[in-house]
Amino acid sequence: MLHESTPQWSDFRRVWRESIGLIGFWMTLRYMLIWWLSYKPYADRSFDQRCSTDTSGMVATRDLDIADSAVKWQANLYLGSPARVTRHVIESLQLNWNDFCFVDYGSGKGRALFVAAEFPFRCVVGVEISPQLHAVALQNLQCYRGPELHAPIEHWCGNALDYPLPEGNIVLHMYHPFGPDVLRALLTRIRDTAPVGRRIVIPYVFSIDVSKAVFAAFPEFVCIRDELCVNNLYRWTLYELRPKEQPRS
Repeated sequence: MLHESTPQWSDFRRVWRESIGLIGFWMTLRYMLIWWLSYKPYADRSFDQRCSTDTSGMVATRDLDIADSAVKWQANLYLGSPARVTRHVIESLQLNWNDFCFVDYGSGKGRALFVAAEFPFRCVVGVEISPQLHAVALQNLQCYRGPELHAPIEHWCGNALDYPLPEGNIVLHMYHPFGPDVLRALLTRIRDTAPVGRRIVIPYVFSIDVSKAVFAAFPEFVCIRDELCVNNLYRWTLYELRPKEQPRS
């Protein structure tokens, strides 16, 4: 999930006409060409066409079926990350997959879970607060016809702050799933409850200033890697929990 920033182009003639009035014909034409040639993640159905699933599209925050409005507006919209991005992030971790569970916060329709399960993690878990998206993810698990999966996939529906972390080492994958208040509370909970000796790494995709500021307030979560991209949606930062009293060599 991430911020609602995608423009609405359903009424193309209106966009064209009003843009010419605002910025002129030639500037409008330039922007239209840029938009036309750009990658549109909400329209990318390549993963679903290969795997017989339904993970594409976009669900705005206002359309999420979350009863508590205060909680709802801390959730960011659903927009699945391209499989290539998730695969690259996981490969870049260079871990012994068998020693780790993979948890995706804000797992939505489950695309990242299928990509993660291509690797032999001990388990792959999706944490999703929206019952609507959770139901789609369960259906996708039944319909999946893609590459062979090497890890069991589980789905957990509820508030991320209530999810009990699995035992052992964990990869906590986040594609900017919620606002800073929830992220702050989650990092606090992880820091204060994680047993000594386990490894917890957090690849955070769409790593922007608001999330970086939250992590910066927690020195125990050390920035290991910060990878840039021409599309900020896929910039990502890798953090690892390293408690002060137990520094890693």
